[in-house]
Amino acid sequence: MVIYFSGTGNSYSFAKKLAAAVGDEAVPLIRLVENPDSYDLEKEGCIGIVFPVYYGDVPKPVEEFFKTAKLSQYTYFYGVATCGGSYGNSLCHLREILKSRGCDLKYGKVSFMIANSTATWKKNVSYDYHKLDGENDLVREVARAVERKNIDYSMTKSSFMGSIVSNDLVKSIGMKRFKVSVDKNACVGCGLCIRICPAHNLEMKNGKAAVGDRCAFCMACVHACPHGGMMVNGHAIKKENRYRHPEVELQEMFLRKPAE
Repeated sequence: MVIYFSGTGNSYSFAKKLAAAVGDEAVPLIRLVENPDSYDLEKEGCIGIVFPVYYGDVPKPVEEFFKTAKLSQYTYFYGVATCGGSYGNSLCHLREILKSRGCDLKYGKVSFMIANSTATWKKNVSYDYHKLDGENDLVREVARAVERKNIDYSMTKSSFMGSIVSNDLVKSIGMKRFKVSVDKNACVGCGLCIRICPAHNLEMKNGKAAVGDRCAFCMACVHACPHGGMMVNGHAIKKENRYRHPEVELQEMFLRKPAE
């Protein structure tokens, strides 16, 4: 099983390709959160965890899930962090979480891709899609390692710079900087944002989208809203500046239907 958390497609793309390469299934994290009995993780011999790096750390939903999920110490766990820059102590923290449950992260890799946060502070964005050129090669590398049950802790160790990037002060600043809100005048109530939110933090209220208190700061809704109804730090992202992994269709990111 390859469990993934993804906002704008990077981690989903990697997880989908990796699952195909190892003959496994790519499962969105939210499916396990909402239907904990749908899979018996204790019987899984091999579990991959693919996630984007936020503030040098694992996304909050990933952390919360693995702190409470029923796991087996005999499972081979491996992780892949996708990021546009520093991966901080994300893999190290994931290993610490698993070790607190009596398990271990035996193998970790980083896939450097495109950051979706650039458009939240830069007016005109030119994405360098060549950054994705190494994705397929890394998928094959990880697949070979997983098939052999390789053990490699080289990228799961803590670092001084990683600790700086992922400290609580930096996170608190980032959470304020990337706060998501709804422009009630622009929102048409189409429900697209609800379909793609990997944290299920959005719902419809009085015909408009409403933000809850479980935001993972993934920017999925802001990049996907076709009407500019979702804002980050008080402004919408221009259509030409929005990002989604170029090999991922928007419909592939749908996780649920809006409540009637």
